[in-house]
Amino acid sequence: MIYFNIVFAFAFLLAFILTRRYEADSIADLNEKEHPLKLLYPLVFFLLDKAKVSRFIGGSKGTKDLDTPLRALYIGQPIETVKRLYNGKKIALVILILFATNILSLFIHLQNSQVNELLQGKYLQRPGITEDSKSVELQVTVESEEGQALQEEINLTIDERQAVSSEVERFFVQAISYVDSVILKENASPEEVRTDFYFPASIPGTGVHVEWATENLDLVDRKGGVHNEDLTGESVIGVTAVFSYQGRQKEYTRFFNILPKEYSVEELTRQSLLEAIRQNNEKSLTEEVMELPQEIGDKKVIWQEVKKNSGSMLLMFGGLTALALYFAMDKDLNDKVIKRNQEMLLDYPEIINKFTLLVGAGMSLSNAWGKISKDYKDKGGEKRFAYEEMTITYSELMIGTSEETAYERFGRRVKLLPYLRFSALLAQNVKKGSVGLLKQLELEAAEAFEERKELAKRMGEEAGTKLLLPMMLMLLLVLVIIMVPAFMSFQF
Repeated sequence: MIYFNIVFAFAFLLAFILTRRYEADSIADLNEKEHPLKLLYPLVFFLLDKAKVSRFIGGSKGTKDLDTPLRALYIGQPIETVKRLYNGKKIALVILILFATNILSLFIHLQNSQVNELLQGKYLQRPGITEDSKSVELQVTVESEEGQALQEEINLTIDERQAVSSEVERFFVQAISYVDSVILKENASPEEVRTDFYFPASIPGTGVHVEWATENLDLVDRKGGVHNEDLTGESVIGVTAVFSYQGRQKEYTRFFNILPKEYSVEELTRQSLLEAIRQNNEKSLTEEVMELPQEIGDKKVIWQEVKKNSGSMLLMFGGLTALALYFAMDKDLNDKVIKRNQEMLLDYPEIINKFTLLVGAGMSLSNAWGKISKDYKDKGGEKRFAYEEMTITYSELMIGTSEETAYERFGRRVKLLPYLRFSALLAQNVKKGSVGLLKQLELEAAEAFEERKELAKRMGEEAGTKLLLPMMLMLLLVLVIIMVPAFMSFQF
């Protein structure tokens, strides 16, 4: 996987360098706030133009479905240019996420490759005398002439290296009842023992330490392991726990009936392997390293270090995230169109009132339209979609487009019912004359005011619904603050 990371990173950097001048002049003029990733646009546009990537993209609903919302949001701009920038913005985000997760994945792979617990395929580095024991995860493969006898991951605990002159440990007073309750582990009763015992090294909460001894270490070892693979009949064995506490000792002996148990080849191999590891561990406690067993009987043992490689998962996560964001941007586009429509509906009463006043003052339709458009441009400030559409219509009137055609185009571009009524009203009066126009505009202004009140009410209800969950959480918190002290004050 590390080679893939390197090739991907190298390919990206090479492509980025080779395409850095592609359409550089036009990209430099783009607004950085609107296009924060424009540094990647040369590479993106090269892929769109030369690599024919544009045939495979175009939005989650297809290229044509993007035309309407993009025309509504980017008023007066060529639709092909707008779509090109929109798709380029999405692809740049995808490329950035893939490159970033690939670099992180590469670092994780490199970090894992530098930390090796397994030396020369058979040695494990022990912790120092002042360090604690450590756990190492290894993959073991046991091979025989008949084939592979065992392959699995094993967690090994490597004890710290001890000094030649060992320190004498102190043991604390024991609790017999605790040993009686846990020693059987998964066995049914002392008369039916088939699996391992549990030999605790200490008693929880008491400071007691325990040493264990058995009458037959080949059958039950000091760690509680029951080796009944070769047992042909029942066998009674005594197990003695030596409890120590501040120099005082007490022995406690119990007898158990060990029953034979049949093991599969894999289980038998595992037991033999663990026993060989234990013996090697005990033999090399004073050495720098512990040698792992290379053979078990006639079976060959192969060790491989297990490394948790999260780099690949990170790269996969980055790819899925980039893909999700690519399609999520289309939903964001639709949300922007909804906000645009709400903004235009809120601005409609103001526009129709201004237009009615200007026409009532004696202005012609085109002059009134131009007056509103010029005032908007002179005022500056935040862009308003309705006024931007009116400005485009006024520009059409200035270059000779007929009023009827210009007003009809205005309604078709906006595609909202109030503006369609308004444009139809103006186009009809241009065609048939302006008799009764002022009265119709006044009625339209009154209706627009009522519609705005309804829209404001509906938006308020939607906002209240969104606040319902936080309010319920706050209410629940207040109830907890009030009720918990009240319950705690009761005397039971």
